[in-house]
Amino acid sequence: MTNKRDGLYVWVTWLSKFMAGETTCEFAPWFKSHYQNYEKAPSGLDLARWQIDHTRISRDVRIEREGAGDQVLVERQTQFNWQRPNSDLVLGGKPDMIAIGDKTIRVIDIKTGQPKASHQVQVMIYMYCLPKDAPVYRDRILTGQLVYNSERVDILPTAIDAKFEEQFNYFLDIIDTPDMALKIPSMMECRDCDITKADCDERIEDQPALAADEDELFG
Repeated sequence: MTNKRDGLYVWVTWLSKFMAGETTCEFAPWFKSHYQNYEKAPSGLDLARWQIDHTRISRDVRIEREGAGDQVLVERQTQFNWQRPNSDLVLGGKPDMIAIGDKTIRVIDIKTGQPKASHQVQVMIYMYCLPKDAPVYRDRILTGQLVYNSERVDILPTAIDAKFEEQFNYFLDIIDTPDMALKIPSMMECRDCDITKADCDERIEDQPALAADEDELFG
């Protein structure tokens, strides 16, 4: 049963998709951040296949980084909840892996699907928030890396600049308000959204089941 959260809670993948323009309906990230326990639309995700692929790639990368001499933190060890200053909004995230070296820290996320702009934004948010959340990440250079089945994408420390911070706060401001955000329903947008008509009367239905999205599970 849908109920309002005591405070605001934003998962990094909701924000990254919004910032990258992959979620054009502002209502979706706003609603998920303000409400919980809502009825979810069915998913077409083949969970077992995605999980096996993700686990195998993660293990290979962990062994690689440990072989290079890094201290490697994985999943539950990497989870953080960053409290936004002067707000009751908490931003939560869980990078797949953090490899800690002598001078650098590499924030790694594993993706088994096709590359998306939101994947890079997701890692950039991790790189921005981690030093603010925990002292252990503050005195070393943070870099990012996306690992796909057949390629790797590095994200330089310079990506986290004043412009990124301004954009980050711009989109977070849209969520961090009691005023309901704008609904922009469309066949494609609603197909990929797990909010049902019970909570969004403008949802467009009569379409295939929710498209598979690994980010909602492994993000």
